[in-house]
Amino acid sequence: MDKKNQNKPDEIDLLELAQVLLEHIWIIITVSLLTGLIALCVAVFYLPTKYESSTLLYVKNANAKSKTVEEAYIDSNDLKTAQSLLSTYMTVLKIDTVMEEASDRLVKKYGKENPDNIDIKLFAPETIKKSVSMSSVNDTEVMKITSRTTSPQASAEICNTIAEIAPGFIAKIVDAGSVEIIETAKPNYDPVEPNIKRTTAMGIMLGFVASAGIIVLMYLLDNSVKSTDDLTNKFNKSIIGEVFNFSQEKGEKRKKRKKGEHREISPENLLNENTVFTVSESYKTMRTNAVFALSPFDKKVFAVTSANAAEGKSTTTSNLAIAFSQTENKVLLIDADMRKPTLHKLFQVKNNAGLSSAIGKMNRLEECIHVGVRKNLDLMTAGQIPPNPSELLDSQQFENIIDKLASEYDYIIIDTPPVNVVSDVLVMSRSIAGAMFVTKHGSTTYDSIEDALKKLELADIKMLGFILNNVMANHGGKYYSYYKYKYGYKYGYKYGYKYGYNYSYGEQPSDDSEKSETKSASKKKEKQ
Repeated sequence: MDKKNQNKPDEIDLLELAQVLLEHIWIIITVSLLTGLIALCVAVFYLPTKYESSTLLYVKNANAKSKTVEEAYIDSNDLKTAQSLLSTYMTVLKIDTVMEEASDRLVKKYGKENPDNIDIKLFAPETIKKSVSMSSVNDTEVMKITSRTTSPQASAEICNTIAEIAPGFIAKIVDAGSVEIIETAKPNYDPVEPNIKRTTAMGIMLGFVASAGIIVLMYLLDNSVKSTDDLTNKFNKSIIGEVFNFSQEKGEKRKKRKKGEHREISPENLLNENTVFTVSESYKTMRTNAVFALSPFDKKVFAVTSANAAEGKSTTTSNLAIAFSQTENKVLLIDADMRKPTLHKLFQVKNNAGLSSAIGKMNRLEECIHVGVRKNLDLMTAGQIPPNPSELLDSQQFENIIDKLASEYDYIIIDTPPVNVVSDVLVMSRSIAGAMFVTKHGSTTYDSIEDALKKLELADIKMLGFILNNVMANHGGKYYSYYKYKYGYKYGYKYGYKYGYNYSYGEQPSDDSEKSETKSASKKKEKQ
């Protein structure tokens, strides 16, 4: 592995990050609406309703008070002095002595007769202090005393009581001026709390930020494969191709599956005349790249493996074999996963005799091969599950079988178990040209790939390239856009069917066109 690329710090792709958020937009919207609904319920059913009243006091200094009417005029110095005194008055009026005096007066007033049914607890000194706020009106010498409680009458009474106490109390402490009531407080029956609209909006915003933040955090912490570019940069290996998600391309809904059953192990996922064009074309591209990857080797035998189970390896291997068989080449597909064979299920054939019985010489080689499962494609199933798969694959008999079959087939493709699960593929170095490595988009982690590649390297198995499986259409990036543009433009209904194939409706090229494609590729190869 290239140390330079390995140590290269990961870069955050803002465009891909935005795409991730768009993919989860309905989750974000749902969470935002849910938190907004919760905030609305809390505001309506839990938060207490509060009412607010205010009284206004005018701050004057001593000099201004001593002037006669004839001498009275607006003096800027008087205004500045009054404004400076205002902050002092607000501090003085918030002390405990004032709050206790106001509490005593209110309790005496409403202790016996209480026609408004005001809760006396609202007149406790601590409650009054918490409910009262004081401020300057527009930075003038006018002071505003505001009280906010659960009773409109109590709020007004608290403001007016403090305003009554203020002149005498301030006169005892501050000699520089005085205050005068210019507007008394009146009960305001319009609640100021809770602000339902603001609380709901804050809930929606909180849900949006939290859900988006969690999605971004999960994306940043996600160590799974997201693109072929990342695979190339991290491991400095070739890309054989990438395959789109079958069910997404077909527009299928997820079906309920039995426990332990994988959706990938289904005959419906094999290439056929109903396979959408982008999927079939991706396998053709993969086939072409595989031909170039194998060109330096005399033996056209290669294995397909993966790091872990359930990464779509068997389906990918089968479809790659079908893509090879669509040319003039004779292809053999071998199921070497003798621990958990699956190819016989995909091609719906019997598994009575196969690779294990051929190696064990329990059946003749010809009896272990299903001829013509597809045109130009034969299949050797895994056979009966043996107790020693690794030993069988490491035997001279297996090597002899591969050598014999290599002389009869143009290409032999071997489906093997995952590298990080068992070591079966690691003992095949003498029999194969190399291995292609299947990774699953959004599932296979870079750590598991690195572990698997180290094992392949120690086993002296050539890594031919990566295959990125299960790519979602909205994650296909440039590759998906390329096919949409190139083939949609060339073969689309709007521009006519240049070669007589309606790809928009799932029609596939004839065998003649496939042959023409193979011959053309062969000529190019000869020229090179």
